[in-house]
Amino acid sequence: MYRLLWKNRNYRSLLLANVVNRFGDSIDAIAFTWLTYTFTQSAALSAIVFAANMLPTVIFQPLAAPIVDKLKKRKVMIYADLARGVCLMLFIVLLQLDLLASWMFVVFTFVVNSIESFRVPAGVAFLPSVLSKEEQDAGINFNQLSSQVCTLAGTAAGGALVAVSPVLAMMIDCATFFLSALFIALIRLQEIIDQTTAANNYWKNLKGGFLYLGKNHAFLIFIIGAVLVNSLNAVFSSVAAAFISGTLHASANYMSIANIILTVCSLVTMLFYPKLSMKLKPSFMFMWIPFSGLAIFYLSLSFLSHLNEWALFGAWIILFLIEGLCSGIMGAFINVMFVKVVEPAYLSRAAGVFNSVGTVIMPVLSFLIAGVLQLIEIPTIFFITGIFAVMMILIFAISGAGKVLDAFDEKRGKA
Repeated sequence: MYRLLWKNRNYRSLLLANVVNRFGDSIDAIAFTWLTYTFTQSAALSAIVFAANMLPTVIFQPLAAPIVDKLKKRKVMIYADLARGVCLMLFIVLLQLDLLASWMFVVFTFVVNSIESFRVPAGVAFLPSVLSKEEQDAGINFNQLSSQVCTLAGTAAGGALVAVSPVLAMMIDCATFFLSALFIALIRLQEIIDQTTAANNYWKNLKGGFLYLGKNHAFLIFIIGAVLVNSLNAVFSSVAAAFISGTLHASANYMSIANIILTVCSLVTMLFYPKLSMKLKPSFMFMWIPFSGLAIFYLSLSFLSHLNEWALFGAWIILFLIEGLCSGIMGAFINVMFVKVVEPAYLSRAAGVFNSVGTVIMPVLSFLIAGVLQLIEIPTIFFITGIFAVMMILIFAISGAGKVLDAFDEKRGKA
């Protein structure tokens, strides 16, 4: 199937644009962060820049999506990539001329990510249009798989480039935006804009995007489950360093091992997802697998401090293999099922709402955990999180929510 996908010229061009984009973003994540701190010597400003990086996704993506729905997605993607490239080029020029002020770091990251708030929902809505019905599962999954590989490559390249020259890293990042725009421009496709959506005014489309949660029960279940899984995953991310160092008295290598295992498992499950999707029901992949994996993961983590050094190391690897495979299946399922659950006319708005809700929960949860840590220890937090995951399994089983996704998938298969 993957070999046949490569013969699809439009998909090939879009795939190249997406992987080049992801490669550049991964370089930028390291280079811009490094430049911010080395230029300003302010940890506080670095934190503000991080917040400025997240805020456009939370605030603007839901607001931008109704506008995107009324436009041709291909043009939105091209103009967004060109605009981001020009912004980054201006940043590099100011840096080279020694004209940058500290506040400009916040402004540039906020502006670039605000532009991306238009690019992301346009990309989500455009991808299915270059694929036939038979190609969708494999095509969407392979797009995500390729992007993950480029994220790894970009992260590694970014670290090496920053060591040589942060400015060179930023220049390569800038070039990837223009390359992405070029690849998208090569796509030859007659886009059809939904006339009902185009005829509506902005506020009606914006309202329709949020009301869609109530109209499409499969999407509502989908977004609730996804947000819950993201929230549970965020618990470990928020206290990982403190848990490894303060509770387990282990080195930072444990964090590196965990990240490597999670990434590799994610890539493996994405690669084999098309075959898994033919054998496993949507409800099983979306509810039973991720929540069962998280329950085992957190309940086991809460007792790790009682193990000796070698047992701890072995248990650590096994737990992250379990979590990596479970979360990998869930991630692949989300990427593929999203465009199946959501009607084409709502894809941009649904992506905006989904990304906004998924992003806003991370800093909120981290803040809550910071407060809870004043009262209870990390292993106790993990134990409570594990119990919560078990409760989620029971709630989904009793409510029969999974049957909605199964019925939706069966209905689509017969269509």
